Amino acid sequence: MENRYSTIRKYTAMQQYLEFKKNLPGWKIQPHHNGFTAKTSIQPSPLSDYYEVRITYKQDCSPKIVVLNNKLKPRTPGGKIKHTYNDGSLCLYYPRAKEWTAKDLISQTIVPWISVWLYFYEIWHATDLWLGGGIEH
Repeated sequence: MENRYSTIRKYTAMQQYLEFKKNLPGWKIQPHHNGFTAKTSIQPSPLSDYYEVRITYKQDCSPKIVVLNNKLKPRTPGGKIKHTYNDGSLCLYYPRAKEWTAKDLISQTIVPWISVWLYFYEIWHATDLWLGGGIEH
């Protein structure tokens, strides 16, 4: 897929917003100073629940992904949900390895990764096995 911003080294927040809006018209997206917030429901597989998710992006920061409505639960009371940060946001990639940078479109990377993360979350919740790889934290 050809991208009209292909000669740009890093996408600006406005370019990310415009590409997101163009590529994912079903999302509720709200621009704000130096970024945007986007929300939708995602069903990672036909047998899955729907998850209301929110992406918050600010220029020169990593996108923050949150599953809303307390839908994610630990496997055991008081336990931790795999591959989440302390604030409950999803850990989709290893930032130090630069698996995602501002050279990547959020709509073409982060959004599919959310669905994959939710799919692996459901498997983990049923089996106690995290099949999505990654680094423990």
